[in-house]
Amino acid sequence: MSVTSTQVPTGTWVVDPIHSTAEFSVKHLISTFRAGFEDVSGRLVAGESGLSIEGTVPVESIGIRQPDLRGHVLAADFFDVENHPTVEFRSTSVKQDGEELTAEGELTIRGATRPVTALGRIHGPIDGPAGNKILAVELETVLDRNDYGLTWQMEAPGGRKALGDEVVLSVHLELGSEA
Repeated sequence: MSVTSTQVPTGTWVVDPIHSTAEFSVKHLISTFRAGFEDVSGRLVAGESGLSIEGTVPVESIGIRQPDLRGHVLAADFFDVENHPTVEFRSTSVKQDGEELTAEGELTIRGATRPVTALGRIHGPIDGPAGNKILAVELETVLDRNDYGLTWQMEAPGGRKALGDEVVLSVHLELGSEA
């Protein structure tokens, strides 16, 4: 079912953390490294002025099983979780064309806030199993990790960089209407 902005009922839609993910991918040597965050919170607000989206993930919830790599990614070389415990997004504009979404906003990682544009889709609303209405929002953006102070690098054999600069961020959110 296609959704237009007038079909999203006015109100606040809250992220269901069990059925939502926030993930990233980055090139490592010649492969793609993927990881995500176990805890996702946020909301979509539908009002007379349109839609707005905001979300937060605690960096500590990063899903990396290997303890040494996890520790390195949480340390000052990368996310610096001790000083910057969350990644946050706040929209400044959300445009909807049927199921297509364009969300412009500010993304904060490691204390650096930069403008981003995320593209994706919105689905619903439908009746959820708990008797409330639910929506799905999927968004993706690409950023340069260096813009956020994530500058760690290691030279690999042959003069190659160990880690790519381009990072793909994607969120897949299920949101329930607030009672």
